[in-house]
Amino acid sequence: MGFFNSSFGVLALLLATVVLPNASRAAVATPPPSGDADAAAVGIDSTCTKPHVRKEWRRLTIDERKSYIGAVKCMMGKPGVAPLDAVTNRFEDFLATHIVQALDSHFVGVFYPYHRFLLSRYEQELWECGWDRGLGQPFWDWTLDVERDEDLFKSPVFDTDTGFGGNGGWIGGNFTHPAPGMIVQPPQDVPDRTGGGCLQTGPFADLTTFLGPQNNTDKKGRNCVRRDMAPASLRNMSGPARVAEAMQLPNYGSWERTTDGVSLHPGGHWGVGGLYGSMTDLWASPADPVFWLHHSNLDRAWWSWQTRDPAHIYDISGPLVFFDYSNKMAGNLTLDSTVWNGLGDYRKGDDGRKAHAHSAGRAVLRLR
Repeated sequence: MGFFNSSFGVLALLLATVVLPNASRAAVATPPPSGDADAAAVGIDSTCTKPHVRKEWRRLTIDERKSYIGAVKCMMGKPGVAPLDAVTNRFEDFLATHIVQALDSHFVGVFYPYHRFLLSRYEQELWECGWDRGLGQPFWDWTLDVERDEDLFKSPVFDTDTGFGGNGGWIGGNFTHPAPGMIVQPPQDVPDRTGGGCLQTGPFADLTTFLGPQNNTDKKGRNCVRRDMAPASLRNMSGPARVAEAMQLPNYGSWERTTDGVSLHPGGHWGVGGLYGSMTDLWASPADPVFWLHHSNLDRAWWSWQTRDPAHIYDISGPLVFFDYSNKMAGNLTLDSTVWNGLGDYRKGDDGRKAHAHSAGRAVLRLR
C-alpha cells in the first residue's frame, strides 16, 4: 500500500491548505472566514485562481447529489491497488489505509493534517470518476440536523433517493450486554441509539466489505455497513454550542485534544454509528460513505478555527503516539517532525496541497 515518508515541511503546507467555511450559515459565535479579506487578515497570500468548492450537501442541486453518489459508486467499481486480499475496489483502498493507520492518526497531533490530506486524495479519485472538478468533497453541517431528534432522520444527507440512505433496523442490547454476535464500537453505552442493523435503504443499501470490523484486513467474510443513529449524541457533541466553544480554544493542542475527545469529531461518528454502527468504528468508519461528508465538515471547522488568529495557521502540537498527551512515550509533534502516510496508488506525485473553498468559493489560498 504505497506507504511513504512525508516531511513536515509538507505538513506546514497542509496546515494552510485552505478550506473556507460556508459563509451563508455559520453555526459558530463569530462568522467563519469567507473570502480574500479573511485570508489577508491572517497573513495568507491568495494565489490559487480556480478553487474547487466544497458545498454543504443540501446546497448541491439534485443532479449534483446524484452525480456525487455516482462517482462514489464508480470508485467502488474500480480495482483497488492496496496489496491486501480483502481490498476489492478503489473506495476500499481508502478504508484499508484508515484501518492500517488508525492508531497513528487518532488521538495524536497529526489527526487534523492527516485527515485533510486523506480528503484531498479522496477528492482526486472522485474527479477521476466524473465528479465535477469545480466541486470538492461535500460536507455535512451537523448543526443543521440537531434542533429536534427527528431532524437527523429527515436530513437530506440521509435521504433514500438523493442521499446516503437511512438508519439500520433495530437491534437490542447495550454496552454491558450487547446482542449476540454484535461488536460494541464506542467505549461506553449510547442510550439514545435507534438502530444497529445493516444499511437497507438508499443508493448504498446492502453495502458490504471484507475489511473490518475494527482492525481486520483479512478476507474472512463480508460484513455489512451498519447504522445506529443517535440524535442526542450528535446534538450534545456536535451541536452549535459545542462548535462555538471549540472556536474559542486558544491553541492547536487544546483544539485537537478537545475536538477529538467528547466533542465535534466523535459527535458525527456517534450520531450516525451509535453503539453498533460502522461510523463508530475507530478503524473501519470509512466503510460508510457518510464518513467523508463528516470529515469534510470537521476540516471546515478546523480551517474556521485556524483563521480566527494568525498564530493558529501554523500552530501544531500534540502526541506522536496514540493518546500520549503527557508526551512521555514519544514527545511532542512539531513542524520538524516526520509523519508516515499510506494512500494506496500515489501515482500522481501530488502532496495534497490543493486550494479549497467551502460554498462561498470567493477565496483561494495557497502558501509558498
